[in-house]
Amino acid sequence: MFKTLTLSDHSIKWLAFALSMLLFAFEVYVVGVDHANYYLYLLDEESAVFIAIALAAILLSFVFVFRFAFIALSATWPYKVLCFLIFAISVTVEYGYQKALGRFTDKIDVETAIAATPDQQIASIMMYLSASAAIPAAVLLVAQIAIRSEKPKGSLHFVVAVMSFFVGFTAFPIVVDQKFPTFATAAFFRTTSDLFIYGPMTTGNISGGLARAKPPRRAVPKADLPPDHRPDRNIVIVIDESTMGSHFSLNGYARKTTSFLDKLEADGVLHNWGIAAAASTGSRFTYNALITGLGPDDFPDRSEIKVDTFPMVFQYAKAMGHKTYFFDGQMNGYWGANPDDLNYIDSWQGILDITAGMGFQTWEVDDLLAKRVRSVIESSTGNFIFVFKHGSHIPYHINYPPDQQVWTPSYESGGKFDIPSGDQLPAVVNAYDNSIRHNVNSFFQNLITDYSAIPNKTVVIYTGDHGQTLFANGRSSHGGNTKAEASVPLLIIGELETSVDTSYRASHGNIFPTVLDLIGYPPDKREVTRSPSLLRAKRTDSKQRFFNPDLGTKVPFD
Repeated sequence: MFKTLTLSDHSIKWLAFALSMLLFAFEVYVVGVDHANYYLYLLDEESAVFIAIALAAILLSFVFVFRFAFIALSATWPYKVLCFLIFAISVTVEYGYQKALGRFTDKIDVETAIAATPDQQIASIMMYLSASAAIPAAVLLVAQIAIRSEKPKGSLHFVVAVMSFFVGFTAFPIVVDQKFPTFATAAFFRTTSDLFIYGPMTTGNISGGLARAKPPRRAVPKADLPPDHRPDRNIVIVIDESTMGSHFSLNGYARKTTSFLDKLEADGVLHNWGIAAAASTGSRFTYNALITGLGPDDFPDRSEIKVDTFPMVFQYAKAMGHKTYFFDGQMNGYWGANPDDLNYIDSWQGILDITAGMGFQTWEVDDLLAKRVRSVIESSTGNFIFVFKHGSHIPYHINYPPDQQVWTPSYESGGKFDIPSGDQLPAVVNAYDNSIRHNVNSFFQNLITDYSAIPNKTVVIYTGDHGQTLFANGRSSHGGNTKAEASVPLLIIGELETSVDTSYRASHGNIFPTVLDLIGYPPDKREVTRSPSLLRAKRTDSKQRFFNPDLGTKVPFD
C-alpha cells in the first residue's frame, strides 16, 4: 500500500521551491521558453522605471507559482485535485503554443478560437498538443500523493493562491503590454486576466462578462452626395489565407503556380506590386490593421482602443453610398475587432451561410465564395465587398482535389495536424504549391466571367493575410516573426483611372488609402493616413517596411 509522508509547512515550502525551480529549468531547456533574449532586451531599455516594473512583474510571477505549488502540495484533497487540474490544463495549453508558435497564449488566440468552427477548433487542439506537458503534470501528481501536510489547507488558502495570479496581473498593466517570459501556469492566468480586462467579455460579445464597455468607433463625416447617389463601380477586397507572395509564378517563382494571374498581367488588366509586407503574421491582427488603416507604429495596442475606435473602411464605404458585404470562408462568427462593426456591414455571411445545405469538400469553399461575389458584381453597382478566403490554410493537402496534385510527393498530415520532420519538408513545399496552384487560379476563374469586360467597373484588390514558414523552423506555419511569414502578394485587377507605379515597395498599409481613393472619399474629410495610396505612390516614396507579429513587437521587413 502506498505510504504518504507527513511534512511541516516549512518542509513543504522548501519542496515547493524545489519543484518551482525544476519546472523553471524544464521549461527553459525542454519546452524552450526564452528568458535570455528578454533580459538582453531589458539591457537596451533606456527607462529605469520600465526595467524595474518588468523585473518586479517577473519576480511576482515566480512568487505566485511558488505559492500555487505550496497549496497544491499542502491542501486538502479536493483542493489538491483542483490545483492539479488547473496546472495540467495550463501546461498542456501553453506548452502546445510554445511548441507551435514559440510563445505562450494571448487573448487573441482565445477570441479567434471562439469564432472558429468546431472542425477548426479540433484541428488546432490536435496540432498544438505537446506530450512534454505530461512530465511536470505527472511529477506534481506523484508529489501530491506522496506528501501530506501536518495542517492541510482549505478553501481560503486555495482561493488566495489562485486569485493572486489575477490580482497581480491586473495590478501590473505591463503584464499585459509586454509578454515577458514566465512559467506556463502564470502565462495561462495572464491570458485569462487579459481576456477579462480587454477581451470580448468587456464589449458584450460574450454574455456575463465585465460591465466595462469599450468606446464606439469614431464617426465618419458623410460626403455631400445627392439623395439618389449610387456609386458607379464595385470594389472587392480579397484576403487570401496563408498566401506567400514568393510562391507565385507571377512574382518570379520557378513553378507555374499562378498561370491564370500571369495571363491577366500579360493582358494588361492586372497591376502587380509583387511581394508586399503584411501587417502581421496572424490573421486577426492583420484584419484589424486592414480595416482601420493602422500601421506598425500603432501597435502593440493591448487594450485595442485604437483598433476598436478608429473609423474603419466599411464606414467610409457606407458614407459614400456603398452597400457593404463581408464573406468569410473560414469562420462561423464575426471575429474582428469589435462586435459593433456589424452595424456597418449590411450583409455578413460566414462559412456555414456560404455552404448551407450543401455537401462540400474544403477545396470547393473558395469557388463558392467567388461565385457568390460574382452574382453581386454582375447584377449591380455600388457594392463594397470584403472577402476572407479559406485559401491555403494548413493542412495544405485538403485545399486541392487529388487530381490536381502536380508536384509529388505531397505531404499529408493524416489528420494528425502535426509539425512535420525535417526530411518531410520538401513534400510540405509540394503540398503548399499544389494548394496555391489550384486555389488561386480556380478562385479567379470563378470570380469574373470575362476579364476583358469586367462588369460594372469592378476593381479587385488582392493580398494575403500573412505568409508561411512551411515549417522550416520546426514550428507552426505562421504567427512568428520571420520575413517569410509576413511576405504576401499584393495586386489590383481592373481598369484604373490613373497609371500606377508598381515598382513602389508596398505593404498592407497602402490598401486602406487606396480604397478611400477608389470610393472617391473627399481628401479634405480624411484623417491623416499612415501610408500613400497605391494609385498615387511612386518608387521614390518607398520607405523601410515593418510588420507586427502577434508577439506585439515591430519587426523590419526589408
